[in-house]
Amino acid sequence: MQKKVGRRTPSPLVATLLLVWPALAASQSAEPPQPEQPFPTPSRELPPEGSEDTSLSLGEVVEVQGRNVGPLSSAEVLTSVNLLGREQLEQENANEPLELLRRAPAVYVDTYNQGVIGSELGIRGFSTQGDTAHTKLLIDGIPSNIHIGVSDLKAIFPLEIERMEVVKGTNDPRYGLNNVAGNVNVYTRRSGNERKVRLLGGSFGTLEPQVMAGFDNGRLAQTYVAAYRHANGYRANSDLDRLALSGKWFLTLNERSRVGLILRGMNLEAQAPGYLTLDEARLDPIASVGYANSDGGKQRNLHASLHFDHDFSSSLSWSLKAYGQGFRRNRWVRFSAESSQQERIENEKQYGAISVLTLRTDELGLEGFSVEWGVDYQFQDNLHQRYLTRERERAERPVRDQAFGLHTFGSYLQARAWPLDTLKLVAALRVDGLAGHFHDRLKAKEYGINDAGPIWQPKLSAIFTPLYGHNLYANYGRTFQTGVGIGAYQTQAEPLAPSLNDGWEVGYKSSPFSWLTGRVSYWQQYASNEVRLKFDNSGDSENVGQTMRRGFDVELNLQPLEPLLVWGTFSRHVSEQVEPGPAFPERKGKELNNVPDFSAKAGVDYRPVPALRTSLWMYAQGNYYLDKENALGQYGDYLTLNLDVSYEVTSWLQVAAQVKNLLGTRYYSSIWYRDFEGSAVLYNPADGRSFYVSTTATF
Repeated sequence: MQKKVGRRTPSPLVATLLLVWPALAASQSAEPPQPEQPFPTPSRELPPEGSEDTSLSLGEVVEVQGRNVGPLSSAEVLTSVNLLGREQLEQENANEPLELLRRAPAVYVDTYNQGVIGSELGIRGFSTQGDTAHTKLLIDGIPSNIHIGVSDLKAIFPLEIERMEVVKGTNDPRYGLNNVAGNVNVYTRRSGNERKVRLLGGSFGTLEPQVMAGFDNGRLAQTYVAAYRHANGYRANSDLDRLALSGKWFLTLNERSRVGLILRGMNLEAQAPGYLTLDEARLDPIASVGYANSDGGKQRNLHASLHFDHDFSSSLSWSLKAYGQGFRRNRWVRFSAESSQQERIENEKQYGAISVLTLRTDELGLEGFSVEWGVDYQFQDNLHQRYLTRERERAERPVRDQAFGLHTFGSYLQARAWPLDTLKLVAALRVDGLAGHFHDRLKAKEYGINDAGPIWQPKLSAIFTPLYGHNLYANYGRTFQTGVGIGAYQTQAEPLAPSLNDGWEVGYKSSPFSWLTGRVSYWQQYASNEVRLKFDNSGDSENVGQTMRRGFDVELNLQPLEPLLVWGTFSRHVSEQVEPGPAFPERKGKELNNVPDFSAKAGVDYRPVPALRTSLWMYAQGNYYLDKENALGQYGDYLTLNLDVSYEVTSWLQVAAQVKNLLGTRYYSSIWYRDFEGSAVLYNPADGRSFYVSTTATF
């Protein structure tokens, strides 16, 4: 094993920059220009807390005022929706941006720390192993999942985020592919006259400067972001360097039309420390395994999208997005001392368009009536290759050479109305279709897609408000899941048919007082023939049979005093293999692997004076099984405590400090059962106690 020596504290460069930065910032004008009112975007105004919706927010969510047109927002989906605002996110600190979702109720995140394989999220009883494509991730409305469905948020830094919307359940008709258990939409800042510079540094040699500059003259809004993160990592051989750049230009053509362009790029280089046995992890958790010394990877993301919004009238609007983007990952990995290192190349290109036509009117005799028609298309052009390597030196011929072409088509129609003052209804129907081909270039064979024809997905939602501030809601929806990798194509004797997922939810959201808001819900989701990616180096998928997921979520925000907020969430999730098929009778009734029994978050936010903010919060998750037979027992439960403190020195300068894992808890951020090349239970130790400080200047 390789040990890490002398890298537990900030480097001298980091410490020097943190000391001199406030003085440098103070040399600027003491009265910088005040930010102007943000440029209106076509998103509809978010409903206020306690109104007739089912969403809950954490932190400040900036609401767009003055427009009552445009596509229906996530807050108008009658299911469990959570909104995380700018104030909650811009001071966050994470190697992997997906970890920002740890604060979101009912979301659990595993951190792998294996080069380009950073983190993956799970919701509603789905695994965090990347073997099921269950959550649709979007950035400014543009899909950001790679081919196998894994969410990729690496191109975004916290300072750029305006808000994050988490929609859980099966009744959101806006998205098709990968929207099995819900979706996450990340909105970035794109308007306003505001310049921000943030510098963060701390444990494990971490240094992270972020710069955002916004210019808005009322007609043209420009936003530029540059951010970089370097970290040596808690464990040896886990250095990371990530650079992201973006530019956004949005032009108001006239009172009815707006057009925008977003360009974004990201480059990542990261080492991988490998996984340890339990004895090794207990003896020296910061060590890396010797055979992984040259493991790691590189990733490059490129994105371009055009956004056009037009209001035909005060009631009828149209939104169009067109995009092209690429994800290229080169990963070097060696799973054991006896195995050979591999270079794994994933070069993926995506092109698509999303059109949404929305009518909102009260002139048809139904209050709050709206009808929306959406159409989306995506084409994926993917190349996956693998080479045997020695210390990253490649052999001449690949051991895998696979080209994928995938076309996805989707359309939905949804209508919303209040037939009664106390009753809101939403009905929707979505249909998706798939086409494409797979070319195994080593075997010189081609295969067509597993074509199941149109995939119909009905949705129905209702919310009943007998008293203001008391909302009873229920919903039903169907989503679908397909095989990934070569499992999406006709490579098997019995092709894998799409899995139909039927889910329902009942819930109660209450906001009887301005200082008390809560929500409780119970949900179930049934899959007809769930498909999972095999972890056997074949690139294929398998049918694990009929599955049932169920659970409940409890959320509470309590503010007894103006400066004090107490909040907490608890989510229980069970995933059962109802009928795994005759080939695996021993799995019947057992739980699916890598799904924690529960996830919980709670915190106390205290603001004794307006300039000082403190937050003491914890994250916890339960045990999970590592195998589908549940023969290995349960692993993985932990609880960590974190402390955040920030102080506004002036109206334009803020300093902050953060202690992560305050109690120094020793736990494992991911545990993996390797059942090929020799079976073993392997561990990735999580970061120990760490300290970070930052300064943010606003001009």
